[in-house]
Amino acid sequence: MNLRELAKNLELEEEELLELIDLFLKTTSSELMKFQTALKNKDRLVAETMAHSIKGAAGSLGLTDIYEAAKRIETAARGNRLEEMDEDIRTIGRNLDLITESLMMFS
Repeated sequence: MNLRELAKNLELEEEELLELIDLFLKTTSSELMKFQTALKNKDRLVAETMAHSIKGAAGSLGLTDIYEAAKRIETAARGNRLEEMDEDIRTIGRNLDLITESLMMFS
């Protein structure tokens, strides 16, 4: 992930983007834990709410892969198809790892 290019595309200073990305990582990591609990409890409403939140934040930051995965999770939750979420949850997790690696290389 090229953070400089992302900052430019979002018309943000690099430092502003880093702060937003840091907040996004913390929030999304917490929301993924809530997903795991929601899946265990078969709670589609919590899963849908978490997906909607992640989708909005990812979309605002131009994180397309996370946005698309969260959108699919939201749709699956709305249809009470919790079994369809596993791969997309892993996709979000992998992308969070890539973003974290990019932040370490950027610093």
